[in-house]
Amino acid sequence: MATRHAYILAGVSLAKELLLTDVRYSGWANQCLLDACSRLTAEEIARDLRISHASILSTLQHIHDAERVWLDCLQANPETGPWRLPHGSPPKPWFDALRRNWPELSNGYRRWIQDSSEADLGVELKVLLPDEAEPSLPRWKILRHVLEHSTLHRGQIIGMIRMLGHTPPPLDRMDFYLAGDGSAS
Repeated sequence: MATRHAYILAGVSLAKELLLTDVRYSGWANQCLLDACSRLTAEEIARDLRISHASILSTLQHIHDAERVWLDCLQANPETGPWRLPHGSPPKPWFDALRRNWPELSNGYRRWIQDSSEADLGVELKVLLPDEAEPSLPRWKILRHVLEHSTLHRGQIIGMIRMLGHTPPPLDRMDFYLAGDGSAS
């Protein structure tokens, strides 16, 4: 109970702090995975392993593109009408570009949460999907979706790294907490 009151006294609700911790964890896990993949050969990263989006590189690109697209959605103004999920193919994957760009993307999520009020997190956004469905979802549900999507695909990449005969990085949430949980980031 004292911890809950500490969050409220600090002006941050427990719900917002949990979402911020989830975003920090996801950024940390992405970085650990990128670091581990940097030790693989270019051929290993690009090899079609018939899992997820075929290769480690394509799956990393998929995670990155999804995080980029959904951050744009979260930042959208609901007054301007439905936000449209982009159509078309994402840019061709390039590992060095992912390593360079992903930290800023993760920081974008952190800044968005920090700058959002509790009410902002509950604002409903209409999202126009490729099948013309137009659900209305609160921002916090969209955020939970993108975080769980990234976790799913990171797990697939862990399996790919093992298939290649390498030891994957520890990405458990407890490892994140023991590493300092990104609070200083």
